[in-house]
Amino acid sequence: MARKSLSQQVIDEVDRARGLLAPIKEIVDPMTAHMVGAVLESLHRIEGMCLAARQKDVNDGLATLAAAPSPAAAVVLDPPKAKRSTAHRAPRTKREA
Repeated sequence: MARKSLSQQVIDEVDRARGLLAPIKEIVDPMTAHMVGAVLESLHRIEGMCLAARQKDVNDGLATLAAAPSPAAAVVLDPPKAKRSTAHRAPRTKREA
């Protein structure tokens, strides 16, 4: 199994915790529902921070890549040369005997 980044691991745990808490919000008293809602909102903020960190890593990686060469700097290949046609031949000269 490939190693996951810390951000991905946190996002996975946040999803797991959200899945465990969401059903409880509907079946408990109003005060507990309010607390569970606050925890769910906190988990949402944590997930947003992790996604922002992952996006920053991607943006930094893209910034370090070499810029694509401009069309003027691209290597220009010689165009293919026209093939000499052999369909037309010069008329033969007659030899005198």
